[in-house]
Amino acid sequence: MDVWLTVYHHPLAGGPAAVVEWFKGSGLRPFLQPLDEAGRAAYLARYQAEIAKAYPALPDGSVLLPFPRLFIVATR
Repeated sequence: MDVWLTVYHHPLAGGPAAVVEWFKGSGLRPFLQPLDEAGRAAYLARYQAEIAKAYPALPDGSVLLPFPRLFIVATR
């Protein structure tokens, strides 16, 4: 059995807003769905502010988003 972790770093143009857009279609859906439009806007504004702290923009304005993947290969 082989197990390894690889972290891909996706460069996203657009800074922290691009990270928010990346997750709006997947991981953020359960959090955004029950909110009304004003609630969504407030949530996303706060989320983007926290993303900006966690993933600072590079000099060109892009952000490197770490994307970890766990691989498992088992043979008989």
